[in-house]
Amino acid sequence: MLKRLQAENLGQLAFDRLEKAILSGEVEPGEKLSEAELARQMGISRGPLREAIGRLEGLGLVTRVANQRPHVTALTKEQLLELFVFREAVEGMAARYAALNAKPADIKRLHKLLDDHEKDPNIRSGTGYFQGTDNTDFHLQIAKASRNKRLSECLAGPIYSILRLYRRRLSKIPGRSCEALAEHRVILEAIEQSNPHLAEQKMRAHISAGSNNVHEFMNDPE
Repeated sequence: MLKRLQAENLGQLAFDRLEKAILSGEVEPGEKLSEAELARQMGISRGPLREAIGRLEGLGLVTRVANQRPHVTALTKEQLLELFVFREAVEGMAARYAALNAKPADIKRLHKLLDDHEKDPNIRSGTGYFQGTDNTDFHLQIAKASRNKRLSECLAGPIYSILRLYRRRLSKIPGRSCEALAEHRVILEAIEQSNPHLAEQKMRAHISAGSNNVHEFMNDPE
């Protein structure tokens, strides 16, 4: 699953590799993590690996239960729907303030980001919409463009890490990845027009569509 690592900061590299594996779906929610096996695959000792798993636990992506192996966090449908309510409110506000505060460089960067997304073979084929982390994540970049530090910190924190995990899974619903990209472009258009009401409205509609997919397609973890 994972390639061997060779560098000085093995803890950071192990963290980066595991985070990507979890968010991209290589490791699914509920799946247990074997420290011995992961250390063997990466060619590192358990020390840096434990450090990485501890940081992932801090982000909410990994859960520990006494006397059991750590596992990738899994949410019930009810828990996920509650988080979508949170996400709709906070991201709607981020889009509103991005429409008020975004600079031309922000708009240019967001257009470039969506153009890059459109070239992704997984999105073009409708098999999923994995945005990566930080600079390649449309939603996080909008939060940054809002120029509101509280909103940015909120969306970059543990709650949003879990939401991104499930957002990737929902994007694999047939046709959803192309729909999501089109919705992103509509949101960006409203931001570019400096229309805060419309930007918030379109972002809320975009996230509401994801919430509807949770209702229709997601089952509780066993």
